[in-house]
Amino acid sequence: MHRGAALAALTLACACAVGSQPGSSRAPLGTFTISGPTLGPQTVAPTSCSAGERQVFLGFDLLDEASGIVTRLVVDPATGPVVRVFKTSAPFDATMLFHRFECRVLHFSLEETGWRINRIDELAVSLELDCQLPSGDAIVGTARDPGCS
Repeated sequence: MHRGAALAALTLACACAVGSQPGSSRAPLGTFTISGPTLGPQTVAPTSCSAGERQVFLGFDLLDEASGIVTRLVVDPATGPVVRVFKTSAPFDATMLFHRFECRVLHFSLEETGWRINRIDELAVSLELDCQLPSGDAIVGTARDPGCS
């Protein structure tokens, strides 16, 4: 009986880990409405989250796989949090960068869940934005992922 319970727990843990991997298709984690000259008007609905630790930064990437747009939070120890929005197909050509002072709302959370997957700490994350640049580029919305790795 104990062996069956242990097997069930292991199966559940594996299923949860697989579901939170970057690139796995699932329900949207939230929505962001973007507008302005850089990326045009559109609604971004991220379906996957990737911990910044994968690319050696403190923060996370929220990827809308359908549009190929990433909403990235980076917490810089010297200047504070910034949000960068860009297309995966041309990450350095069309990008929007929002600093805290350009936002009416820039709230985020980054908490370790206690799980470590492939040497990456899993995070429970959230991001709430209402930002506008002098250029007219803007982003408003929220997203959260309890298992970002």
